[in-house]
Amino acid sequence: APVIPFAPDIIRRILSWGHIATTSPRKIDTIIIHSSYDALGKDSYSVDGVIKEYKIYKVSPHFLISKTGTTYQLAQENDIAYHAGVSKMPDGRVNVNNFSIGIELIYKDNGEPGPAQYDSLAKLTAYLQKKYGISKNNIFGHSDISPERKTDPWNFNWDIFYESLAK
Repeated sequence: APVIPFAPDIIRRILSWGHIATTSPRKIDTIIIHSSYDALGKDSYSVDGVIKEYKIYKVSPHFLISKTGTTYQLAQENDIAYHAGVSKMPDGRVNVNNFSIGIELIYKDNGEPGPAQYDSLAKLTAYLQKKYGISKNNIFGHSDISPERKTDPWNFNWDIFYESLAK
């Protein structure tokens, strides 16, 4: 069996919506990176505000990374979380939620992730890659799998991400 790496610091805050439990282990081979912010409240970077919006739309990523780099787990990894929507992988597979883990970064569409977010994302991604055997070639932005509908992760620097991942 593969050696499971030490999990990064994660605050568990499992939501009661936006995901469905599965009865058997699911084959996870993809990570989808998203970005969102609180468009309804006063503070765009409010974790509670973003979660409140997820409730309105009955969606949830598996993980949420705050502006300061704090990582929250919102759905169990084995649950099918509603984060990708109508989407299609480059290899032609659809129903991406069924085999992926969704990670959201909180920042505005005219901004970009901060160093703490890239660092937390890299640690979480490395952990998930080792745990599930996820290839670097199966890490995508939401816009890569839903280009007609989505533009996130906004202003995401893949070079910085891959450099952080290599550390």
